[in-house]
Amino acid sequence: MMTIEEEIEHLFTFLSHKGGFDVDMGGTLCIRPISEDSPPTLWEVDWTEDPYAKVSPAFPYQFSKQFSSLRAAIEFFVEKRHLTQNGLDF
Repeated sequence: MMTIEEEIEHLFTFLSHKGGFDVDMGGTLCIRPISEDSPPTLWEVDWTEDPYAKVSPAFPYQFSKQFSSLRAAIEFFVEKRHLTQNGLDF
């Protein structure tokens, strides 16, 4: 099993590529570049949450947060992924 620090480093290596790749977890959690620089200088993490899931699970909301630091964006993404247990490793 990979540690959180190892996961962050793997994502950092992948997303630092000048191609401007993103990582999308089935449309519910995504990290992507939002600038056209090469390599990108602005990043966004999008995620879907249903704050009323205990009452009525039919109203998911889309949230996003922007970052000027790739490492900060990745750390937020990985934290959110583990918090929501998003991925085949859960």
